[in-house]
Order: sequence, then C-alpha cells, then structure tokens
Amino acid sequence: MMKLAEILDAIPKLSFSERQELVRRTIELEDEELTSEEEAILSERLEDFRRSPESGIPAEQLKSSALQRLKPR
Repeated sequence: MMKLAEILDAIPKLSFSERQELVRRTIELEDEELTSEEEAILSERLEDFRRSPESGIPAEQLKSSALQRLKPR
C-alpha cells in the first residue's frame, strides 16, 4: 500500500482526466445523502443565484481562493 506522502507526490504527475477520476472516486467514498437541512440550504443558494447571477463568483476566483486556504502556513 502506498503511503500518503507517496500518493501526494504522485498527484501532480497525473493527467487532468486522471485527477478528475481521483476526485470523483474520493467523493464517492464519502458520498452520503444530504440532510433535509443541507438540501434546503443548497436550494436557497441556487434560487438566490438565479435571481441575481452577478452575485456569484467566477470559477477561477473560487479555485484561487480555495487554493490559498489550503496552502500550508
């Protein structure tokens, strides 16, 4: 079995489609049904976005922000 450090070192060497597959499978491992409260929150946020699409942020900005938060300090 690979150690976590080995897995993390291997990820940048994967192709984009391989990384997508890795993410998909990882999500499936943790795939639980949403609670009714979580569904309500998502529905409310989607409705807010539909009423006011300019209130959203571009995907690249979201990605950049997430990467900044994940950087080791």
